[in-house]
Amino acid sequence: MIRILYSLVFYLAIPLVLFRVYWRSRKEPRYRRDLRQRFGFCPRLVGDNWVWVHAVSAGESIAAVPLIKELLTAGHQVMVTSMTPTGREQIERLLGDQVTSCYVPYDMPDAVVRFLRRSRPQALVIIDTELWPNMLHYAHRQGVKILLVNARLSARSAAGYGRIKAISQAMLEDIDVIAVQSREQGDRFVELGLAPARLHVTGSIKFDASQPADLLQRSAEFSQILGQRLIIVAGSTHPGEEQMLLDAVRPLLQSQPEILLVLAPRHHYRAEQVERLCQTMGLVTVRRSTNLNCSPQTQVYLLDTMGELGYLYSIADITFVGGSLVPVGGHNPMEPASHGKPVLMGQYLRNIQDIADRFIANGGLRRVESPAALASSLASLCQSATQRQRLGAAALQTMAENRGALKLTLRLIDAQLGE
Repeated sequence: MIRILYSLVFYLAIPLVLFRVYWRSRKEPRYRRDLRQRFGFCPRLVGDNWVWVHAVSAGESIAAVPLIKELLTAGHQVMVTSMTPTGREQIERLLGDQVTSCYVPYDMPDAVVRFLRRSRPQALVIIDTELWPNMLHYAHRQGVKILLVNARLSARSAAGYGRIKAISQAMLEDIDVIAVQSREQGDRFVELGLAPARLHVTGSIKFDASQPADLLQRSAEFSQILGQRLIIVAGSTHPGEEQMLLDAVRPLLQSQPEILLVLAPRHHYRAEQVERLCQTMGLVTVRRSTNLNCSPQTQVYLLDTMGELGYLYSIADITFVGGSLVPVGGHNPMEPASHGKPVLMGQYLRNIQDIADRFIANGGLRRVESPAALASSLASLCQSATQRQRLGAAALQTMAENRGALKLTLRLIDAQLGE
């Protein structure tokens, strides 16, 4: 009954949902594309060996790629769904036509049932914690094996699910396996009603991410574009963070012309706004999309393209990972860490707290509690190659110590598909 009421509310909210899609499409036109897919009209799949992988947005999509490649190698066909255009862009960029990519259906009974009839997957693999009552209910009813992998559940999210415990318990009963990143997070699932036998602690598959095959080539190209500079890369930044970063870095840029700041907003449609901010502060700025090389006078290189941040992390001397100076909750620090780079982040780390704690404990991530602390840390690291090397080595060591989740996760998927 509760799920029926939930579905009714969803149907009533569709005009607002579509208005939100339209509103977002004004900045990101891809939101308007393939709108039918959001109502379950996915491509009709041929064959009976399909695995449905759901990765809500860009971060989850990137994390899912090594897992998807292993599934393809094992002979499975894979459909990947995303909620956002950036998630789809990452899948299409990294996997091309090896997989079928589309939007996940809205969580309405007819849309979900239509999607399942057209795709007929054997298994549904959900990356991180993206739970929808109708998706889980109808997939389970159709006999689809459901696995929630790389799962995480913060205390705040657990409290939220606890307030709708009837729905939460029903969803957990539909899931065959939950593979969590830590025991603490697993305990929260059990407290919500998950049967302990269905819980497995595997760690995070994001530690197992591999480097792209063209890393050396593309990194060399960016080295030529940027020149021989001391490079600070600030990735996945949000509104408000760019101002704090520029305030912290501007004195360094003015006193030490060998320093270059690479600024990569989380959403590249904000590039024009960020460029205006840089220019207002009197900083010489070059945008990646212009395909111009930096001159010795360039102070900020603005990355306004998709899928290239990793190459810039690889040639950085210092990195900052955004969503952490403002209360977004922090983005994944593993990409710069995997290149052995020192990582700075702000105080807001709710979304990645368990992972951040491991890096902090090992000395591979420095948490700055304020813009003033950020400025102090940047100045200190710019002056000391020894500090940079020490922090970078600790970050790389943390990555190595936490690998292995991918193999454990694949075994759990194989076990379910073999039943």
